[in-house]
Amino acid sequence: MVQKNETALFIKFTFDKIVAVVLLIITSPIFLWVAIHLKIMGEDVFYLQKRVGYLGQDFLTYKFTTMPKGSEKLGLITTKNDERPFKFGKFMRKTKINELPQLINVLKGEMSFIGPRPLLRSQISEVLSDAEIVEYYLMRPGITGAGSLCYHHEDALLAEVDDPHQYYREVIIPKKFDLEKEYAANWNLVLDLKILLKTFIVLVIPTCCQKD
Repeated sequence: MVQKNETALFIKFTFDKIVAVVLLIITSPIFLWVAIHLKIMGEDVFYLQKRVGYLGQDFLTYKFTTMPKGSEKLGLITTKNDERPFKFGKFMRKTKINELPQLINVLKGEMSFIGPRPLLRSQISEVLSDAEIVEYYLMRPGITGAGSLCYHHEDALLAEVDDPHQYYREVIIPKKFDLEKEYAANWNLVLDLKILLKTFIVLVIPTCCQKD
């Protein structure tokens, strides 16, 4: 990867920190509402999961709990038709509220607002070598990014194929890998702004990548 402008990277890192603090303050009532709701249900507030991050190093991502304890033992991939999430969990997934706690990861410097989505090592290591995983994460993992923007309705797409695990492994991860390599190679602040704008657009006007 071409050496990135250190000033631009510093601006990106500083922007992430400042906006994360602001958004955590603004969304604190949502955090409180979700926490109370989940506690009343007898569920943990946060679901912590080890994911692959910057330069291939593992870290713990924060999400709101959307499924009963032990549900991950039934499979790591979720589809639109997945029955494991409880009703409130399905609502949080549909509205993306379950992703809000990742603002904590951004504040800690483990994630960025824009970058490759942090994936499970068990999934990505089936397809990519250790060197390719590092190449995948030359930029800090993001809440949104080139790959996740293209596959933002991944759960609906996986629900349409016969073998979601095979399709995810053989089609989605390789395509995301290509998209994130291109993002890292061409990264600049303007590109981040474009991805951020497109993310807001697809949230309002849903679209989805087509199956091959």
